[in-house]
Amino acid sequence: MNILKQTTLILTTLLLFSCNGNAQNTNEKALIGTWEIQGILMGDDGEGTLMPHRQANPDCEADHSVFTADHTAKEVKHNKSCEAKETTFDWKLEDNLLTLTKGDRSINWLIHSIEDNKMTVGVQMRPDSDKRMYVVYQKKE
Repeated sequence: MNILKQTTLILTTLLLFSCNGNAQNTNEKALIGTWEIQGILMGDDGEGTLMPHRQANPDCEADHSVFTADHTAKEVKHNKSCEAKETTFDWKLEDNLLTLTKGDRSINWLIHSIEDNKMTVGVQMRPDSDKRMYVVYQKKE
C-alpha cells in the first residue's frame, strides 16, 4: 500500500509540473502579437471602469506594443505629427510575471488576464509599492 501511495504521489507531481509548463507556453503564445493600448482601469485588482487612453493625435496609428517569439519587443508611441517613437526591449514570462528589460533596467508587469484578445496587466506605481495600476490592451488581428 505504501508503494502505491508513493507512485500516485510521484505521478501526480509529474502531471502538475507538466501542466504548469504547458500553461506557461500557452501564455507566451497568447502574448505574441501586436497589442493596442485601450486605457487604464479605475479600480483595484484589475477591475473597474476603463479610462480610455488618449492618443497624441487621434488620426495617427494607435499606440501599441509588439511582442515577438524571439523574446524581443517594442513599444510604439506617436507624437502629434504621427511620428512613431519606438522603444525596444527583451521580455521574459514566468507564470504571470512578465519582465521587460532594456540594458540594466527592468520593469515587471503582472498579467492579470489574457482572454478574448484582451490583456490586463498590473504595473507597479513605484518600485517599492504593493499597489498596481492596471492597463488594458486589445490584440490587433
